[in-house]
Amino acid sequence: MKVLILFTSSELGGAERSLTKMARAATYSTPNVEYFIGALDGDGAWSEWAHGIGMTPFLFGKRQRRHGRFGMLAILNAIRFVRERNINIVYVIGFRSAVLLRMLRWCMPCVKLVQGIRWNPDSTSRLDVWFRRIEKYAHRMIDGYVTNSTAAYRTLQQLGIPSSKLATAYNGLDAIPFSLDVTAKPSLVVITVANLNYRKGYEPYLHAISKVVNVIPDVKFIFLGRDDLGGIIQSKIQSMDLTKWVTYAGFQQDVSPFLKASSLMVLPSLYCEGCPTSIMEAMSFGLPIVAYAIDGIPELVESGKEGLLVEQVGNVDFLADSIVAVLGNAELRERLSVAARSKAETTFSITNCCKSHEQYWNRLIYRTAQLAAYNGK
Repeated sequence: MKVLILFTSSELGGAERSLTKMARAATYSTPNVEYFIGALDGDGAWSEWAHGIGMTPFLFGKRQRRHGRFGMLAILNAIRFVRERNINIVYVIGFRSAVLLRMLRWCMPCVKLVQGIRWNPDSTSRLDVWFRRIEKYAHRMIDGYVTNSTAAYRTLQQLGIPSSKLATAYNGLDAIPFSLDVTAKPSLVVITVANLNYRKGYEPYLHAISKVVNVIPDVKFIFLGRDDLGGIIQSKIQSMDLTKWVTYAGFQQDVSPFLKASSLMVLPSLYCEGCPTSIMEAMSFGLPIVAYAIDGIPELVESGKEGLLVEQVGNVDFLADSIVAVLGNAELRERLSVAARSKAETTFSITNCCKSHEQYWNRLIYRTAQLAAYNGK
């Protein structure tokens, strides 16, 4: 069975990292599935990173000024690749590209088209509103959906999409740090791994930080991620006099050294999360998690066990209180760290991710074979 994982963008985000690592791990975990990876735009951080881990990405378009921009020629190049390589399943990551490919299904008559839903599309954002309007009717033109959280699965069900078309496959980690003493983290360093954009909640997060540093003045905060806001967050850090406590380290291909040196992970996202790989990675380094209890996050973190989750989304006072509670109590921090590390070791396996996808691919192909046999009678 041949599967093309088709990304819209060649930027290196959580979806690109997790699914590319899954494709690499599938060589050993699920050898009956051969994965190809490609993007509809040109060279970028993802394609460079993919080459670095021994993968061969296919780039079907040319890089535009902004990442994720592509033309019809890129779509046609991808379709030609699918036909030439006899691809069985196109696993497309990106709403707009998934809609366009549906319109061109006649070019790939024997191919199954599956859309990867990497977030929970239940917010009032423009993207989510349009997603729900279109998918409510256009789901008949696609063969299936793979979500990375049960929260997103339920959202799709509410649109009237039948369960037979749906599957959930959590992200997985391809490596767990060895010989890690999760109790040996005396420094108070709080890390956030997320691109700088509005839905990640960085601006209100700064207000929570200003409250935390008044209680724990020796704490340090580090932000890692691509800047999608053109320096707005950096300017806010300066205008709020937080430069002593907050460092923006930019995009990092390898976040491991930062995680190893940190004692707490905070993800201040306000909406549209699925199954954040950054949380899994942080837990594998024994970091407790503080976040809002949105979307798929409670599926990864049990509040009071591996971290603290804030039910009141956007409440910076409660967010600050949770951060202070973890940083100010070494015994609590150690207990959460041990539990986070243990859960990462036992639950967040890239092998499970591979097998969940393979089971769904087999279900799709088997269902088609059954239907063909029935129609032939």
